[in-house]
Amino acid sequence: MRKHECDCRSRKELKQGTRRRYEAQWGGYDIRKANERRLNNSPVADPLLRMILPFTGKTMVDLGVGTGGFAFRAMEFSAPERMIGVDFSSHALQISRAIARTEPFAAMDFEAVLGDVERIPIASRSADIILSQASFNLLPDKESGLKEMARIAKPGAKLLLSDVFRTKRKCEGESWEACVGGALTVAEFSTATLSAGIIITQQTDFTQKVLQLVKSKKWDWPEFVEHKLDYRGFVMQKA
Repeated sequence: MRKHECDCRSRKELKQGTRRRYEAQWGGYDIRKANERRLNNSPVADPLLRMILPFTGKTMVDLGVGTGGFAFRAMEFSAPERMIGVDFSSHALQISRAIARTEPFAAMDFEAVLGDVERIPIASRSADIILSQASFNLLPDKESGLKEMARIAKPGAKLLLSDVFRTKRKCEGESWEACVGGALTVAEFSTATLSAGIIITQQTDFTQKVLQLVKSKKWDWPEFVEHKLDYRGFVMQKA
């Protein structure tokens, strides 16, 4: 897999800059706004989640959980035995914990964990299902992120990853954030998953659905249109 060249800063600096950006973004959210975002994004989240139902009796991990939009939508579909949300934003996790105390989630097992997806603070072979929506592209070290996903996955676990992907190899003269966190091409992603011991079993193109949400102002993501990105959903299994 190629090394992303959008910015010459170190990976540590990239991560710190991205964290500051998202702390600022989530700092403007409350429960109402987070719930509204979850509903607005359901045209993409719902068909993605249907690809891996049911969740009953499963331990699920959402990597890059944010305010919980994807995780709580999954819990509305089919209550898992346990849902663990991992994120690097303390503001986002505060909101997700507050939502977890409201109905219908108060009776469910939800844990919000402050952590790094490149070094996930979860035991090996502990997850039945791993989720990640629009977060993987932000990782400076994507190889480590995928290896960590494989590490925490139980044998036979399902992984559902959806994100932006480039239609060209790289962007020139742009900052890391303007490059949407270093999004890969689908071919690069496929190579990286195999290297991490993960097999893609299903791929679905959600580009048009995301475009509709962005253009209708239901998803605040102007970079998606500006950089002419694709949005794909992948169901995967640990090899």
